[in-house]
Amino acid sequence: MAQVQLNTVQLGDHGHPLVMLHGWGQKLQSLQPMGELLATRSQVHIIDLPGFGKSPPPPEDWDTAQYADQIYAYLEEKGIESADLLGHSFGGRVSIRLASKYPQKVRSITLINSGGLQRTSTLKQSLRRQWVRNLRNAFKLSPINRDQLLTWHSQKYGSRDYLNAGVLQGTLVKTVSEDLTELARQIPLPALLLWGESDTETPVEMGHRYHSLLANSELITIPNRAHFMFQAEGSHLCAYYVDKFLAKLAS
Repeated sequence: MAQVQLNTVQLGDHGHPLVMLHGWGQKLQSLQPMGELLATRSQVHIIDLPGFGKSPPPPEDWDTAQYADQIYAYLEEKGIESADLLGHSFGGRVSIRLASKYPQKVRSITLINSGGLQRTSTLKQSLRRQWVRNLRNAFKLSPINRDQLLTWHSQKYGSRDYLNAGVLQGTLVKTVSEDLTELARQIPLPALLLWGESDTETPVEMGHRYHSLLANSELITIPNRAHFMFQAEGSHLCAYYVDKFLAKLAS
């Protein structure tokens, strides 16, 4: 698989390696305040995932398995035998995939408001999604104005992430539809799950589902915190729980 040159930041030069992976549409700076706090115990590596920040986009539409291959290549390049992983949202998807595909390279995983599980929905919501898909498929077959119809459909029904994805639209479509349930079920590694109870993008019920899937996991839900609960003063709160978790692994 073709690799890209990753933009990374390393904080600290001692302790067990901790690799931090940001969410969709973000960049490594979003995790850096928390990384600086964690660098007192860990050798922290924060990565701009391909297509975000200063890392170039993948050469083709990737799924999370290919993102995991890229992080594995980084670990090999740096001579890291085993790392703790921390992933927020999309970065959590990649962490699950990496821990499943290369378990020998991972000591533990921390998921913060992670994606990777299908959202529960009402019958009405399911029927509406199916109608939107059917409409797009019908437009694809239209003999006239096909491109205009598809553009209208994307602008009308596309998510904010999709509309802003640019060259990563194909990658977003591939990764957002993945269901990592079975992969998570197979991971025996220690796992910390941090979830904001006010998250509307990856609702807290996903955290409870991950807790039931990951056999060696601890779930901490935090009231009045949403999807980006590690921002601002939240970096101290999240770092406190992560540091406590990593300290137990080192003891």
